[in-house]
Amino acid sequence: EFRYARAAVITKRGVEIPVEVSDTPAKRGLGLGKRDALREGWGMLFVFERRIPHRFWMKDMRFSIDIIWLDNHRIVEIAERVPPPDLESKPRVIQPRKPSNFVLELEAGRAEVLGLSVGQTLIYKF
Repeated sequence: EFRYARAAVITKRGVEIPVEVSDTPAKRGLGLGKRDALREGWGMLFVFERRIPHRFWMKDMRFSIDIIWLDNHRIVEIAERVPPPDLESKPRVIQPRKPSNFVLELEAGRAEVLGLSVGQTLIYKF
């Protein structure tokens, strides 16, 4: 069981999203896998040392999520409502086209509700 640092991501509309910070290879490898849900209103912020197109594997996921890739503070790509794998198939790998060093995962549909789009900037409070 990992202990996660807490932080906040703030949208351009001023909505503050509490997040768990996933900042080690082990934490990033597990991500939101093996959980039944995100805490309501929460997200997970992945912090990477390298700016590359970080791939996300849906292994052990039990619910749908939105995945938002950020280059520093700017949204560069969004994958909405990514479903968990069904039992018969291999987990999907979501491959972005652009490099990023932060990735925000939210409950499915939340990016749309928050009005998030490519090009917007988000603020982090660590």
